[in-house]
Amino acid sequence: MLKIVLVVLLAFLVQYVFKTLLMFDIHKRTYNHRPGQCRKVEGPVHGSEDITIVDEKNIAFITSGLVYLNDDPSHATWKGEIFLYDLTSRAYKAESIPILNLQEPNSFHPHGISHWIMKDGSVRLFIVVHSKEFKHSIVILDYDEKNKKLNHVKTLKDEKFVRPNDIIATGESSFLVSNDGGAQTVLGNAVEMFTGFFKGGLVYYDGKESQYLLENTVANGIILSRDRKTLFVSHINQETIGVFSWDQKKVAIRKISEIETLTGCDNFYIDQENNLWSGCHPVLKDAVGHLGDYTNPSLYSQSQVLRFKFSSDLKTAEMVEVFSDDGRFTSASAIAATFDNGKQLLIGTVFRDLTHCDIDVPLDF
Repeated sequence: MLKIVLVVLLAFLVQYVFKTLLMFDIHKRTYNHRPGQCRKVEGPVHGSEDITIVDEKNIAFITSGLVYLNDDPSHATWKGEIFLYDLTSRAYKAESIPILNLQEPNSFHPHGISHWIMKDGSVRLFIVVHSKEFKHSIVILDYDEKNKKLNHVKTLKDEKFVRPNDIIATGESSFLVSNDGGAQTVLGNAVEMFTGFFKGGLVYYDGKESQYLLENTVANGIILSRDRKTLFVSHINQETIGVFSWDQKKVAIRKISEIETLTGCDNFYIDQENNLWSGCHPVLKDAVGHLGDYTNPSLYSQSQVLRFKFSSDLKTAEMVEVFSDDGRFTSASAIAATFDNGKQLLIGTVFRDLTHCDIDVPLDF
């Protein structure tokens, strides 16, 4: 009997070790290629973790200065910023925008970002923010286009914003927000990763109250389709993308499919043709090393940009790798967003700079 128990335990152990090794991508490598000429954008140096493109105004807003799982607040010596990038110019320079009347300006370290066009045509930003002490909030800002400034509207805190990562504006005061876990420390996060007992999920906030839509999972990047009827969720730990129908009136989601990516997709962008784009982490072990010591310039992580063209029933997707880098040029890609009718591409990174590429190759075969 004891031998049987030991054999069963050994089998579980072998399975666990094998799954862990696969999760950390120890068997993978990357090969450098670019869709055209790629350049560094002047401005962001402490990350360009998320990007929201405002098609109506041909501009992009970029978050920079992320603080994540920070066990020592004194190490976060950089400033959190929002950059503005003119998509009609070829200056390759992003401009840091002043933010007026922030409640806690020294605790503003932005993560995910989304926007909403108001009735008067102005732009409202919804931003996931962490403090140096890794406390969380959602900050809402209105963009003053004439003076190129951001005005603070409100700061929201909620017990369900456990470890917010990404956000989707769904109205003038409502949004969806993802939690990529529950642990607040590096050690606690390691325990979550190795045990698989994740405390993240998806939350909807209607302007007054919040409610869970997904629990006990990992929800990283999130985005809605152009018609706002389909929700995409990155389960980065499983290397899959969850596809859900979204009914805002009923505040309900229904799972349609789950797409295996075999890479850790981070944030998302939907182009004019409803293709899904993502900046991904193809080798998780290197991403974990880089993100665990992101002030060390000698550490970097591979980058990958994928485009997903979904079938009409949203149950399958054709994947094209548009960009790949071993990390020396673009380290730890987190978001990829196209503009100029798909001829140009922005690639944001978790803790480093911003890349701007031309797309000179066909992506449809």
